[in-house]
Amino acid sequence: MKSRLCRIFDKRLDGFSLMEISIVLLIIGVIAGGMLKGRDLIEVAQVRSVVNDYQNIQNVIESYINSYGALPGDDATASEKFQNVSNGDGDGIISESDAKKVTEHLFAARLIDSKDFKAPKLGGKYDIVSEDGDIKLRISNNGKAVLSKRQALSLISKINEMFGNSATLIETVPELSIDANQKYAIKMKIK
Repeated sequence: MKSRLCRIFDKRLDGFSLMEISIVLLIIGVIAGGMLKGRDLIEVAQVRSVVNDYQNIQNVIESYINSYGALPGDDATASEKFQNVSNGDGDGIISESDAKKVTEHLFAARLIDSKDFKAPKLGGKYDIVSEDGDIKLRISNNGKAVLSKRQALSLISKINEMFGNSATLIETVPELSIDANQKYAIKMKIK
């Protein structure tokens, strides 16, 4: 009769081999890598969508100028052309008060679908702002920053690559902020 100790060592212990564990770890790595790559692809698509929005807004503003001979928001005769619309001051510059009327004029002219631009895929909302007589499209949440540094820099790079140096960060924070949660807003020159 075998001793108890011998019986324990005679039993084959079930478990995973080193090869099986390696294969499982490899599969987990591939899945994790795919998820990270998928996130990058989603962000690239979101940036591309904002670039398309930017170009469409530029085109809509140009269409208004070509059709009505005035800047949207600044149009001093808008109330004669459209119902329930405020006139701009007609000085040829989009002032801060005119900037608030840009989407109103574009909507009345049926160049956009609602009184606000659609929301950007990166978050926040689009606003028209005036800065030194330039019309700029701002991505923010009522002036508050919403974009991650990565999103902001990616968008600025793409806009500047396609349209010249027309996009800038609004936040004046160090370029290499330690805080990964720092949020940004950006402005893109339209006209």
